[in-house]
Amino acid sequence: MKYTIACILALFSFGTLSAQTAEGQSTIGVQTGFSLAGALFNLSEIDANVDASTPPAVQLTYDYALTDRLSLGGGVSYQNFKLAYTGYGDAKESFDVRLSRFNLGIRALFHYGNSETMDMYSGLRIGLSNWSLDVGTDDPNFDPPKANGPAFAPQLVLFGIRGYFTENLGIGGELAAGAPHLVSLGVYYRF
Repeated sequence: MKYTIACILALFSFGTLSAQTAEGQSTIGVQTGFSLAGALFNLSEIDANVDASTPPAVQLTYDYALTDRLSLGGGVSYQNFKLAYTGYGDAKESFDVRLSRFNLGIRALFHYGNSETMDMYSGLRIGLSNWSLDVGTDDPNFDPPKANGPAFAPQLVLFGIRGYFTENLGIGGELAAGAPHLVSLGVYYRF
């Protein structure tokens, strides 16, 4: 118990260290996010014969501060979805639909202010999402479709915030419109 309290006090005491965005600084982030596609897949569970599996989008980002107000970077994310149908139609067939999305993009961020421990920003991400579709069934007479292809994937980062509890390590979140997520939470490392 004493060790836990000491760790918490140490984290709060490090919060006063300088952690502002500075020219030439890099930030790496690992995030997980809620997406519109995932929400739509979860709506399919309204039917008793459908089970949906929609884990959150997982993302890795990198940002390089060109100035103390502007950064340029990129991101890569992945998300998969699965729908399993049981007792479908008159023949009571079972099948599943698997869909995955791999997104790669570049992003420009505008950083508000210059706080010691807080980084607030908005920006734009331009990228491509590669969608992959696969349908599995037990029916030997059905040739399931498979599809694969890219799609333009812009994202407007409406608001992002990172709070640093040490000079280099922080947590944060983003609210965005577009792929790969609407809301995300993450851990960030700045160097």
